[in-house]
Amino acid sequence: MPELIYALICSDLIIDKDSSSTSFIRTIEHAVVPEFPATLPSIFFASMWDLEGAGDEPFTISLRLVPPQGEPVTLGVQEIAPTGTMLHKMNFQLPGLRVEGEGRHTLEVAVRTDGDWDVQARLPLYVFKTPDQ
Repeated sequence: MPELIYALICSDLIIDKDSSSTSFIRTIEHAVVPEFPATLPSIFFASMWDLEGAGDEPFTISLRLVPPQGEPVTLGVQEIAPTGTMLHKMNFQLPGLRVEGEGRHTLEVAVRTDGDWDVQARLPLYVFKTPDQ
């Protein structure tokens, strides 16, 4: 099974053309909005996967937003066909996420090879309302 090396959310990222190195710009752990419901600005989800020992079978990665209350929303699903490399970078640009209320929202990263989904990471995204002036 592929192993998650890192996962984070940021407001932008830059991938160097020559070295394929990634620079993460303004990592995100919270957002402040004037009212609810709200649509957050576009963000990036970035991850690196270790494929050593993962075999030759394709696998699928999913990303879900889990609100403090309510049902999770699937933000993206991608099937990966191994290419013989040891590492795989996967980045999603997420358009504005809709949030209904304050609290800890969670971006859940899961992988599936041939069975059930296995959650690899839970990234917190706290959402707060601007205090009334």
